[in-house]
Amino acid sequence: MVEEMKFIERLFGKKQDIEEPRSVVFDFEKLPGTVKNEIKGQEDMLRPVVKDKYEAIRQALRELEKLKKELLAAEPIEGASKRGEKLGDSNRDNVANNLKLIDDKLKVPGNTSPSNASEFYTDAKSTLKNVLDNTRKSLLYIKALYPREHQKINQGLADLEDSLDELYSSIMEGNGRVSELQKIAGEIDTIERVNREIEQSTKKIVDLDTKYESAKSKLSGYDSKLAELENSSEFERAKQLETEIRLLDTKIVDAGSEARRLFTPLSKAISRMEKQDENERCVLSPENRKTLKTINEDPASAIEYDLGPFLSELTGRIESGELGLKDQMCDKALKQIQVLEDSKTMSLLVEQRKKYLFDREAFIQELNGLSIYQEKEDIEREIENYHSLSRSLNNDIESERKHLDGLKEELEITKSVLISDVRHVFGKETVIEYNDQ
Repeated sequence: MVEEMKFIERLFGKKQDIEEPRSVVFDFEKLPGTVKNEIKGQEDMLRPVVKDKYEAIRQALRELEKLKKELLAAEPIEGASKRGEKLGDSNRDNVANNLKLIDDKLKVPGNTSPSNASEFYTDAKSTLKNVLDNTRKSLLYIKALYPREHQKINQGLADLEDSLDELYSSIMEGNGRVSELQKIAGEIDTIERVNREIEQSTKKIVDLDTKYESAKSKLSGYDSKLAELENSSEFERAKQLETEIRLLDTKIVDAGSEARRLFTPLSKAISRMEKQDENERCVLSPENRKTLKTINEDPASAIEYDLGPFLSELTGRIESGELGLKDQMCDKALKQIQVLEDSKTMSLLVEQRKKYLFDREAFIQELNGLSIYQEKEDIEREIENYHSLSRSLNNDIESERKHLDGLKEELEITKSVLISDVRHVFGKETVIEYNDQ
């Protein structure tokens, strides 16, 4: 209590009995209240001063109002010329109007707050300067006609300006002290805000770390599930089925290629038969037209047809020369027709292809009946989700840590500024104690 009393005495200028500096220790949590009280005490001390200076300004304004009336009622000095009187009258009106403008604009506040007084002073000085700039020339004109009134008005304006300057000089030091205390209050607010944000950021990092560890744990669990699934007998069977299906696909393609090769020697004869049908030179039956189309588009399916009627018609047209083939081409085509008419050769190829297709369909059905791939897909989707979540959380943690580092740096800088400003006001031996230290 003694130390705080000595501080207050030093703040308000009371001479200390002991000149040796003494340490003042403030608990940071109590500092806002101390600063607030000192601001109020400084302002309370200045309010009576402001009130007195306001009264002096009002008196100066009342005096100017009185001088304005005297100027308007005054008679010009004897011997003035008519032209001089006319010029003096117009300038007298201008001076009166500007004096009225001062009275209209310089409204003395009812509030005696030192900060309001400072604002009033700045506005009043600006108004007074503008009015004087606009009135200076007119004052010179009326000086010759109304020398006594001119002198009084000049003095009245000077008194008003002196009163304004006295207001400023009387509150300047005190307002400066209030500004310093308000700056300290702002720095305290900043520290409190930053401390709150640090607490929030720290909690956020803890929450993010918890979520990150949870995501990693779940990711590890799904990785284990995937490894277990890929080592299961069902998964091994699925891989075997896929291999069998790929082998059968190759055999089916090969069978199709073999079927196409069976019809290759007949391609020219079949092509001319098709053109003659289209040109209606020799129209095919619907059955033979369908067989021809299948041979062109899907020869592997064509070998399952009863090719007898089609091959019989084709043989007759080759032998009759209707298709216009050369002898060598005719012999080659007729020999291939004999191969196609060999039921043993054809049935073996057909049966092989049917077996390949049957086995492939059976393997596909068995593979589709297994849920292992759907399970694998579900697990892999979860793995990707938790990978993505882990990356996102890790980025959020890094970002929040940078934000926290920035807050801590801001806190240290503000504390440094605060202790400097506090020692400027409270004394260089002042110490601030923080609860977190």
